[in-house]
Order: sequence, then C-alpha cells, then structure tokens
Amino acid sequence: MELKCAVQTYAWGVKGFKSSVAQLAKAVNTDLEVTDDQTYAELWMGTHPNGPSIVKENGTSLKSYIDTHPDVLGSKVFEKFGAQLPFLFKVLSVNQALSIQAHPNKV
Repeated sequence: MELKCAVQTYAWGVKGFKSSVAQLAKAVNTDLEVTDDQTYAELWMGTHPNGPSIVKENGTSLKSYIDTHPDVLGSKVFEKFGAQLPFLFKVLSVNQALSIQAHPNKV
C-alpha cells in the first residue's frame, strides 16, 4: 500500500529537492509543494499523532486502517502490541551534525 507520509521541516534538514525526504514525499503526494528555501528533515511512516501516515488509496489514516485490519501487523506483533504499530520509521535528510537520540518507553 502507498502511504502519504508526514514531513518534518526541522532547521537541520536539507533544503528543497536536494532533500531525499522531499523527493520521497513528492513521489507519493503530488500536491506537496516543495520550495527551495524550506528544509525537509524527516519523513515519518507510522501512526504517530504528530505526523500520521495516510493510506493513499482511500485517504484514511494508517492507524484507522490498522484498527479495522489488525491482521496486517501479523499474529506475533498483534499478540505482543495489540492493534498498535510498535515503531515509527523515519527517513532523514541531514544537513548538519546531529546528536544520537533514543526514545525508549518509561519502563
């Protein structure tokens, strides 16, 4: 399935179409306006509420799709996490050095 993914425009990103993030986002979302002066830092594929992916075919959120089709996660993932996508996949286009980050849960 094709997804329209959220784009994060952090200051450290690559500007315009030199950014892999901009190129990937535009390939699926032809309505996306990519400008030379805007940074395109991260492409988020997942169900995060601050940048949910949208199923291109029908315009529903990926979270809604998973809620109604939990089998797409596979039985082992569903057994452990329920109808929740257990990760947020990111593609980064970096123009400046970044610190290493980890986002563990509170446990």
